[in-house]
Amino acid sequence: MADGDMVPQAMTLVEDEYPHVRMDPFISIMEDPDEVPFIIHRVDSNEIVYQPRRRKAKLIGKYLMGDMLGEGSYGKVKECIDTESLCRRAVKILKRRKLRKIPNGEQNVQREIQLLKRLQHRHVIRLLDVHVNDEKQKMYLIMEYCVCELQEMLESTKDKKFPICQSHNYFGQLVEGLEYLHGQGIVHKDIKPSNLLLTTDETLRITDLGVAEVGPGFRVFLS
Repeated sequence: MADGDMVPQAMTLVEDEYPHVRMDPFISIMEDPDEVPFIIHRVDSNEIVYQPRRRKAKLIGKYLMGDMLGEGSYGKVKECIDTESLCRRAVKILKRRKLRKIPNGEQNVQREIQLLKRLQHRHVIRLLDVHVNDEKQKMYLIMEYCVCELQEMLESTKDKKFPICQSHNYFGQLVEGLEYLHGQGIVHKDIKPSNLLLTTDETLRITDLGVAEVGPGFRVFLS
């Protein structure tokens, strides 16, 4: 049988087996006439329709929402961009419905907001803005952007520990931050690697003051 006779037969076999496959036009590549030919279906460029998946931009105030950075018991944390300054920020998204299921959840969040509005120190996370959507029952806490948690860095190391000089650096910054908080009459009560963040220049930031205890010298008004 000639090579040219085998190609239509192979095409017929393919079309019989897979009726939804269109085999015309095609190219046949065959070296051995006893083998079933390898057929490449030719597709014209005008037949290709590319429809990229478009994500609708979401704005909360002047902040453009981005990818998710993490998720905790209180809510999600996403990256966002300040559209006025073009600075990178982080936004903690809290659902009030979820907070109500957590003992003292709403009260802890309100305490943290009021504390962070008053605290100003290089080793305490900065709260930049707060947005509330009553219709969706959501709260958006806009904070400065940090690159990672100390917990993430520890888990990525071989022995789950930092070199001594690096540990001393972080510990010294932590002590400075705690001295400031204690001087303000605040006890954090939940210091752990996952609540210690790092900026791009390795400045440590203490975060998550939701369960902090406030002394009589520091007044916090809960709304």
